[in-house]
Amino acid sequence: MGPQALSSPATPQVTSKLPFGALALVVLVAMAPSSAAALASDADPVVTGTFTLQHRAASEAVELIHPLLTERGAVELRPADNSLMIRDVPDAVKQALALLKEFDVPSPVLRFEFRIVSASLGGGGEPGQETEALPPVLIERLRELLRFDRFELLSGTDLAASEKQPMEAWVGPEFLVRFRVGVVQIDRRVKLHDFQVARRQQTGEPEVMIHTNLSLWLDKPMILGLARTESSERALMVVIHCTLDGSRQATPSTARDPGT
Repeated sequence: MGPQALSSPATPQVTSKLPFGALALVVLVAMAPSSAAALASDADPVVTGTFTLQHRAASEAVELIHPLLTERGAVELRPADNSLMIRDVPDAVKQALALLKEFDVPSPVLRFEFRIVSASLGGGGEPGQETEALPPVLIERLRELLRFDRFELLSGTDLAASEKQPMEAWVGPEFLVRFRVGVVQIDRRVKLHDFQVARRQQTGEPEVMIHTNLSLWLDKPMILGLARTESSERALMVVIHCTLDGSRQATPSTARDPGT
């Protein structure tokens, strides 16, 4: 029997190199409201607005503007002075310029919390006697979504990073995470490009268990789960929580092996 996976539209594509297959699960990610281009009358005048970005690349803002334009609108990228020119009806241009002002802020510092959690069913002892290191809210949510009744924190780490920064760090002595931070969007999402979770082996390089691209909502935990099959009595959970952190300065990070 091949690997079993939960079916969910919010589940990312996960490549697993585990010998027993993988079960991927993503939860606690709200769906973004869909946006449609505004309707405009032929009688509405077409005006032009220009915005020069001071803190971010204008090319990163083009995708933000397109959903606001009417069928008569257009946006022009001007790399020479890092600006956008928007042509459309007055209301659409006004909304676009306001959105660009909100987007063009200094790059924030992001705080990432990684927790590796062991989940089991009937694993001995009294259900509910989890380690105090796990937040009760997280345990409650896990029980709502999963069939397991016991959750134990194996390891965890907190990291600070800036946009576009590559990160690599050990989560305890056994697990390694690698990824590149994307740009925080207006809807409070940030992508983790080339996200990997690897596990230490007795010899050789750590074995990659998860390799994917993730889209995180700020302040909303995401959970990835690995198990042999859907009916397995044990699973490994990777909990990721990303928040804005203006109190710390991010510095380049390289994984230092805790075993050395």
